[in-house]
Amino acid sequence: MSLKHIAFSILFVFFSIYIAFLNPHESTFHLTQNQTFKLPTVILLLAAVFVGVLFSVAIFWTFNLKNSFSRWKSNLQKSRSEKKRVRVENLFKKAENFFLSGRLEKALSFTDKVLDAFPDHVQALGLKGKILCSQGEKDLAANIQKKALEREPQNISVLFDLATTYAQADKLEDEINVLKKIHRDNPKAAQPLVRLRDAFLKQKDWKKVLAAQDKILPLIRDNKEEWDEELKNKSQFLFARGKQNWEKDNRDLAITDFKQALKAWNKNSDAHLSLGDAYLETGKPKIALKKWFSGFEETRNISCLTRAHKVYLEKDDPQTLIEIYQKAIDSGQTQESYKFVLLLAVLYLEHKQTDKAKRILEENQTENKLLGSLLLAHANQTSNNGSDLESNFSLIREAVFQLPISSPS
Repeated sequence: MSLKHIAFSILFVFFSIYIAFLNPHESTFHLTQNQTFKLPTVILLLAAVFVGVLFSVAIFWTFNLKNSFSRWKSNLQKSRSEKKRVRVENLFKKAENFFLSGRLEKALSFTDKVLDAFPDHVQALGLKGKILCSQGEKDLAANIQKKALEREPQNISVLFDLATTYAQADKLEDEINVLKKIHRDNPKAAQPLVRLRDAFLKQKDWKKVLAAQDKILPLIRDNKEEWDEELKNKSQFLFARGKQNWEKDNRDLAITDFKQALKAWNKNSDAHLSLGDAYLETGKPKIALKKWFSGFEETRNISCLTRAHKVYLEKDDPQTLIEIYQKAIDSGQTQESYKFVLLLAVLYLEHKQTDKAKRILEENQTENKLLGSLLLAHANQTSNNGSDLESNFSLIREAVFQLPISSPS
């Protein structure tokens, strides 16, 4: 019994006692006009208390019955809602499974059933957007995804899906705006910045690309593998900006970018090569050679040496390059040592050191027997100074320079 009912009973009892004490003598009780009863006061008092208790119990059970009915009705509604929710969630799971297995029509059918039951089901709206996008309905997909975001503006999954839809529809500015919103709402998350950076890459806006990259790096510092990969990416972005500046005739800015690219990742062979090229074209061949030799030491990319090799065609003393080639041959630690044999032979022949060219070719077997044989044959025919011989040698030399180069690790 509730406190309210107990209080009501007590009040009724006290009221009965009060009436009884106002009538201390026997009380006359008329049942009808002719039937009269005289009751002692104590009986009247006990009767009043009993009636009060019965009245309170009746009120209590009336309210309790009413509450029980309300609870039963509420539980029934909850049970129905729960069954409906479970049924809808099962439909949604089936829709997801059909989508993941590539059965788009079935996925769309089940998704629409979910939305028929719950039009504001955000996950179903998001899934429908992805299905429509996969079917090529980019504009309709974007509208559905925006409808989902009206219900949950901060739903990062739907926001990413909307950005993907815009990307596939070639709406680059809209994609960037969505990704910026995700980044503003999640400033400590790296993934939105990576997506945003990739969007800027499509525009070749290197300033924004690098600004995003500089924000990404501090967020992944604890993941060494990812950190190293993103440093390489930064180096490549700086190199690309350097190439862009070079094409715009901004020589100093280009050189600065190439240097920064190497500072980010010193094994960027493209940056080493382009930095040497830049110094060569600005009339600084000695610095160019130095950069290429440094690039070879860092990357073991033979292209750095072939660049230097071509410069040495105009120099009398190729001793530095000879020493590098000979050291690579003597070490025998590289699977591409045969390329150094060919390059050294070409260098000797270019500087009229025929005997040395013969010796290096005869003492070292090369994997490319054809080029080795051609060079050796040329060395044996040096007495013939005809233009045909020189033309053939130029072709052989270019073939050596064009040998495939393994990517540096």
